[in-house]
This record gives sequence, structure tokens and C-alpha cells, in this order.
Amino acid sequence: MTDAPTPEPSGQHEDRAPSVPRTPRAEVRERLLAAGARVFAEQGVHEARLDEIAAAAGFSKGAVYSNFASKEDLVAQVMQRATNTVLHSLQELVRTDVTPDRIGDVVRAAFDRHDQAAQFALLSELRGYAMRHPEFLPEFVRQRRHLQDGVRDLVHTWFGAHPEVDPGMPLDVFAVLLIAANTGMVFDAPAVDGIHPGEAVAALVEAVVRPR
Repeated sequence: MTDAPTPEPSGQHEDRAPSVPRTPRAEVRERLLAAGARVFAEQGVHEARLDEIAAAAGFSKGAVYSNFASKEDLVAQVMQRATNTVLHSLQELVRTDVTPDRIGDVVRAAFDRHDQAAQFALLSELRGYAMRHPEFLPEFVRQRRHLQDGVRDLVHTWFGAHPEVDPGMPLDVFAVLLIAANTGMVFDAPAVDGIHPGEAVAALVEAVVRPR
């Protein structure tokens, strides 16, 4: 006759530690991308180590390799995230129902959503990395063109909805000037006291948006 199984002591199940829920994959990627953006901006892409990025996100180095094919893949995805952040802010706020007298304030609000200095620090590091690593340059160019195309589409859409406004220049040129003004103002911010990049771009928009 086989022995009956020994019953577990009372309370044994209650003493077991509850299992820790697994962090959703989308959240892991987002935290790694955010940490990558901070570390790349502070240390530079070349100096940044994947274990530091993982630790800053609260994960092990293995989490990086589980979500990105390589360091170069992480760099590209960090840049894509930064580009999307800028475009999404503009797309949410610059709508066709925004009247000409309000468009300047809308542009200011879009720029106030994010730390321009931090974004420019990251962009500078990515631009330098692309210059030193020609294999990354096509990706850098692709994403900058994606930003330019997005801004150009917004400009064409808004002006198309407001035929009473005369931009005084080709809309494609105006879109390029908006990006150039923002980048230039953030670059020169330490030498230009008291002028916020978003304020400068908004002033440019207000100067161009005028009745026909």
C-alpha cells in the first residue's frame, strides 16, 4: 500500500512570496528609449554603455538586447522617438481650426511642452555620431527628412485652410525656415540672453501670417 501524501503544514501557501508581474514589453522599450536619450545626450553616443542605459531604465543589460538588435539600432530608435515627439506635439496643436490670430500662441504652447535644450543636446550628439559613422548617416538623413516632411505637411494644411492669409513666400521655404530657426536659436541660446527658442519661432510665424 502506498503512503498517503503528507499534507502541507497549515499556512505554507500563505507564506509563499507573490510572483512579480512581468513589465509589459512596450513599457520596457519606452523606458529604455527614454534612458537612452538621457545617457546619449549627457555622455555622447560613443561613450555611452548599454549597461548604463539599462540601469538608468531599471533593467539589466539583457533587456537592451531583447528589444534592440544592436547599439546602432537603439541609437536609431532613440532618434525616431525624439522626432515623433516633436511631430506629435505640433500635430496635436496646429489644427486647421486654429485662427490666424491664435497661431502664434499655439506654436509657443507646442514648444513649451518639451525641454528644448535637452532635445538639442541629443540631436547634436546624434549629428556628431552620424558624421563619425558614415553608415549611420543615411538613417540620420531619413529621420530629419521625416521631420521636415511633417512640418511641411502641417504648413500646407494650415495655410490651405486659411486662404485669407498670405505667407509672402513659398510654403516649402517657410517650413524649412521654421526648423532652421528653431535649431539655430537653441544652438545659440547660451549667447542670446532672454530669448526663448519657441518665442522666436512663434514671432516668425506671426510675422509671416498676415492678411492678403
